[in-house]
Amino acid sequence: MRRNRKSFAVIAAMLALSVLLAACGSKSTAPTTTQPSTQTPSSETSSTTPSDSASESGPKVGGEVTLRLAADPDSLNPILYSTAYSGMVTSLVYSGLFWFDTDWSPKGDLAKEWETLDDGLTFRVKLREGVKFHDGNELTSEDVVFTFKTIKHPDYQGPRAADLEPIEDIVAVDKYTVDFKLKEPFAPIIHNITYGIMEKKLFEDVEVADLGNHKYSWEPIGTGPYIFKEYVRGQYVLLERNPNWFRSEEENGGPFIQTVRMKVIPDDQTALAALENGEIDVDTPPPMEVKRLLSDYEGKLIPVQYQRNGWGYMLLNTTKPPLDDYRVRQALTYALDRQAIIDGALDGEAVVPPGPIPPVSWAYKDDLVTLDYNPAKAEQLLQEAGYTKNASGIYEKDGQPLKLTFYATANNTTIESLSTMARQMWGDVGIQVDVQYMDFNAMLDTKLAPGDYDISFMAFNLSLDPDSLYAIFHGSLAQPNAEGLVMSFNRMRYNNPEVNALLEEGRRESDPDKRKEIYGQAQQIIVNDAPVILIYSNLYTDFHTPRLKGVVNFPGGGATIDFLHRWYIEE
Repeated sequence: MRRNRKSFAVIAAMLALSVLLAACGSKSTAPTTTQPSTQTPSSETSSTTPSDSASESGPKVGGEVTLRLAADPDSLNPILYSTAYSGMVTSLVYSGLFWFDTDWSPKGDLAKEWETLDDGLTFRVKLREGVKFHDGNELTSEDVVFTFKTIKHPDYQGPRAADLEPIEDIVAVDKYTVDFKLKEPFAPIIHNITYGIMEKKLFEDVEVADLGNHKYSWEPIGTGPYIFKEYVRGQYVLLERNPNWFRSEEENGGPFIQTVRMKVIPDDQTALAALENGEIDVDTPPPMEVKRLLSDYEGKLIPVQYQRNGWGYMLLNTTKPPLDDYRVRQALTYALDRQAIIDGALDGEAVVPPGPIPPVSWAYKDDLVTLDYNPAKAEQLLQEAGYTKNASGIYEKDGQPLKLTFYATANNTTIESLSTMARQMWGDVGIQVDVQYMDFNAMLDTKLAPGDYDISFMAFNLSLDPDSLYAIFHGSLAQPNAEGLVMSFNRMRYNNPEVNALLEEGRRESDPDKRKEIYGQAQQIIVNDAPVILIYSNLYTDFHTPRLKGVVNFPGGGATIDFLHRWYIEE
């Protein structure tokens, strides 16, 4: 039964659409305007029947599905991973307190009931009883407390600490009840505590700083619909159906597919050939291939299209000269014809993001003053920053040419195309850029984390709650750790006190209209500061083989496999 007090109702109205799908290096390639839901959370879960069922007899258990991982996971720990490739695995192995249905409404996953107490300063969650980890041990409140206290530990090395900053303490009230003690009312509380829950006894004897190297960070044991079986680096991850999944009855007997194989295929063209040959069952091909596949494989491959709440973007290292000068960052932005890049690299299957919050969000600001394509303005800003053109047509300062290095993921058709076009456009205004292609995980570890780069390219999927901006733009997350590494999503090392204050205020405010105004101010400052260049918000087109039934999408989410437990095979 639902037990939500009045103090929670206001917050819930803004959260019903919220979930963070942070994904750096997500799908290779958006938006409709959606108003925030006013539904309050419920302990009821969806029993949606698979959407494209062609069978009168319904789903059957069995079979194997083969998916693509475009890179090896960076972790299989639910609180440490930072890439979509890891998230594909952990989302199937682990369960969190809440899940979000296709209409973005929050549902109880491990949570059975929830309420807000103490004038909004305590968020209480009652757990389902009898839920078992894959090793047979029962999940209790101690596991929940351990998971979230690990994230809040000073030695935590993952990207999620910012989501829990307003939480003062996490307390086990009894075996199945957990209290989240808040420093102040916290609007995004539900979507900020959706992470998979770890089993305490597996990790409690390891130092938090060493968690990433722990056996069970690579051989995960969760409570989710699939059980981890094997990971061979550079080859595949293998999962098996959990016959004792606690939500099975609610999901009409799901999960249905017996085996999930995820093949590591970094090269886009290799993956495309595998999809066309039936070697993999699902993939998101390069945008330039979509129209051909729709035509040539009609009836042979089934398209699933959905719009993205997020962006593909260039990171600018704001602490490294010359990019520590906002005028240089603005010049780089003005120099890019982003619509031309979208037309050339994504076959027009995207839009230029007007700002850091896409139009799909209720917090979108529709009157932003943007840095649109204007090469003359770019050159003017460079001159104001003290640069003059040399005989070769390259801007220089104090005898040093304006030369930057752009690190990008190798073997990604879209990224290779857009980086080539960007280099030419920057060259046209007198900025010399060298593009270096690297393995994705190597780029994260050796270039972005230590700040040894000028420009890079990533992707990020946002929650429909604007608190998503905190994780990527708040200055507290720009600070290097003892090893000099930035492990958060703020790899630009961006730190503007005014933006920090607005993002903090937005978390405290419960009135939707006031929140929208607060985040509108933050968006404009971020656009002006230009720590990132937002290149596209794209339309995803997944293709899957006809043998797969029950495939549904997650509008605005960018993660088709979120509902893999509803898929089944019909040969």
